Amino acid sequence: MTAWTIAREEWRMAMRSKWLFSFALLFTLLAFIILFFGSQNEFAGFNRTTASLLNLSLFLIPLLTLLIGGLLFSGEKEDGRLALFMTYPISSLSVMAGKFIGLFLSLASVLLIGYGFSYILLSAIGETSFSMLALFLGLSLLLMMMYLSIALFIGSLVSSRLMALGSAIFTWAFFVLFYEFIIMGLVTVTPPAWTLGILSLSVFLNPVELIRVFTIIFLGSGTIFGPSIYDFTIWAESSAGTMMFAASCLAWTIIPIFIANTKLKRGRNL
Repeated sequence: MTAWTIAREEWRMAMRSKWLFSFALLFTLLAFIILFFGSQNEFAGFNRTTASLLNLSLFLIPLLTLLIGGLLFSGEKEDGRLALFMTYPISSLSVMAGKFIGLFLSLASVLLIGYGFSYILLSAIGETSFSMLALFLGLSLLLMMMYLSIALFIGSLVSSRLMALGSAIFTWAFFVLFYEFIIMGLVTVTPPAWTLGILSLSVFLNPVELIRVFTIIFLGSGTIFGPSIYDFTIWAESSAGTMMFAASCLAWTIIPIFIANTKLKRGRNL
């Protein structure tokens, strides 16, 4: 058995999930509505249409990825399928890599369907920007990779689907709903000289904020952040900022999987 064999099995199981098809339908419908009603506007810079499309991705993608990834991984632990995989002559890293690849391909199909279907329909009835949709698709896939890694980490910690469900929802709520309020509260109780440092660091400690901020930067609309973080905006637009963005995405993808693999390997040796 190889990592690709496990990847095919994970893809097959994920494609059977009713959650996946429900989210695919919801994402496709909402993306089409946003693009359809925004198609009369110019797809340049950061406007109402691009903001709505960005918020859709930042809201649904982490939730979808955490639920599907966490539930499938914990389900295999609960059903004994993971223990069966570990009896084969294959490394724990190959098992984790196979699960990551298989789940990522199945989840990425949701984005491809949503953006692709919307683009085809809008191209038939009017004009839309392929480059803008390609940018959003690429950054959405990056966001999905990071949260899939977190989902596998969550799945490695819990022992049942119910615990995975609760942990996934809590993690999603923290990063998507509560994180900004925590940072705003922290800024209000710290000296003003620390504000820029806290806001800059907070971008890299949350995949959602990382994608949100750099999507706006890549659209050339960094001025909307205002003068308070002007220095950060200038740095983020530079090659050093782009390299830091890539390194942060890589770290959010690798580190949770590494920890999950370490736990899986330790359990195998017991």
